[in-house]
Amino acid sequence: MSLSIPLLGSTGPSAGLLLQSYFTAAYWQPLLMGAVRIAVILLIGLAVLRLIKQATNRWIEGVKDLEARDPRRQRATTLGNLLQSMAQYVVWPIVAIMILSEVGLDVGALLATAGVAGLAIGFGAQTLVKDVIGGIFLLFDDIIHVGDLVTIGSTTGTVEEIGVRLVKVRTFDGELVMIPAGEIRTFGNKSVDWARVVVPVGLSYEQDVDAILPIIDEVAREWADENASILLEDQPQVQGLMDFGDSSVTARVVVQVKPGEQFAAERELRMRLKRTFDERGVEIPFPQRTVHVLDEASGPAPTPGASASGPSSAPPESSE
Repeated sequence: MSLSIPLLGSTGPSAGLLLQSYFTAAYWQPLLMGAVRIAVILLIGLAVLRLIKQATNRWIEGVKDLEARDPRRQRATTLGNLLQSMAQYVVWPIVAIMILSEVGLDVGALLATAGVAGLAIGFGAQTLVKDVIGGIFLLFDDIIHVGDLVTIGSTTGTVEEIGVRLVKVRTFDGELVMIPAGEIRTFGNKSVDWARVVVPVGLSYEQDVDAILPIIDEVAREWADENASILLEDQPQVQGLMDFGDSSVTARVVVQVKPGEQFAAERELRMRLKRTFDERGVEIPFPQRTVHVLDEASGPAPTPGASASGPSSAPPESSE
């Protein structure tokens, strides 16, 4: 759509005809139709964004009553906000291109330039794109949640936030570690399905193991009866001797519990075993060594089979 505007200083019949044409319907009709089409394009863009926002807000509101750490609430909140942002980045460029095309500009060259620029930006920001895609897959796969105890690489801690680019993990000493989602390849999650309490018990070589193992089993069963709400197995198992160490033999107590309960359970079991051992005189082993002391004044020990007072068996010295 092109417009021809006469010069202000022009006179004569041609100027009069042009001035007269400004007040005709044929002149204003294309302008009005173009304005209407531009308005319709803007309204459609706003309507699409509003529909997406309403849908995502309804999704978020549907899980609002769940706990803050519930994975469905976390996923809905994160992905809902992400979809709203992505919709704006997609809809408004399309609206702008359609409006430019409506006013008569050639958008082909603009699209070609934008494609080359997008390709260059994509190569430059491929790490960022990888992190975002990795974060989205983490959210959709539902394999890690806020509050989970995880090990990612050399970092072990509790997940505090899962975003589309970063996973924030709080270690035991309080450090908050930022881990890009694209770098997470293999990780361990200690908060899935069940956990196992593992308590090794060192026993002295000098004591009767057959008499001590029933004591360990008795203590473990008493603990299990008082903490039945966290158990996923009927009773703990005393697995007998698992290792022969330098100063002790090692027995082991194991039992499955709910995720997150294993650490407190291990501490309590150790405390109960220590108290019971003290009451019943069971010795807890400690490192021991046998030291052989050589008295230099008495000389070297005699060779087996030779008399200590006999003549020396050393060869005679040479007279040279």
